[in-house]
Amino acid sequence: MGIDVYWKDERGEVLGTVEDNGVLSDLSHQFYRQSGSTCLRFIDPAGDACFNQLQRPLLVTEMRELLPAVSNARAHTHLQAIVDLLEGAVRSHTYIWFVGD
Repeated sequence: MGIDVYWKDERGEVLGTVEDNGVLSDLSHQFYRQSGSTCLRFIDPAGDACFNQLQRPLLVTEMRELLPAVSNARAHTHLQAIVDLLEGAVRSHTYIWFVGD
């Protein structure tokens, strides 16, 4: 079980992806601790979360701020891949999807 991350256009075409092999699911408990966050607290391993282009910059910032708290090298690399995807996902009329089980 994992939380895959997709960058999709308004027609649902996938423009980029970071597939999860359980790493992001394992980190999701840290998202819940971000109760003061605007975006991270809505990422759930059992559901889906969608963020639009207006929300994307804040999502990138919150993900970057989480990086120093992740000490496991594999998890850190996976989270960095998500940050890289988010930073490159700048086309209008596109969305970031976190898709749980």
